[in-house]
Amino acid sequence: MNTIPLASHNLSSVGLTWESILATVVYALLGVVLLMAFTWAVNKAFGLNLRRELLEDQNVGLGVALAGTAIAVAIIVSATITG
Repeated sequence: MNTIPLASHNLSSVGLTWESILATVVYALLGVVLLMAFTWAVNKAFGLNLRRELLEDQNVGLGVALAGTAIAVAIIVSATITG
């Protein structure tokens, strides 16, 4: 099998451009900011201290619910990016 490391390829030959790499980084940062904003909004909306509930009280149900919601938000952001 003939394998060539990706580093030896021209980035444009594999479909990567600086614009696409920059867009990926920007959208990743936007996704992180949106997830942080969502966590803050949940804290304010439900009057919960998520850190205390998750770490001190070991509330597994809340952890699963937040994880599911974070995955849902990530899927929505991903679908928005890809069109």
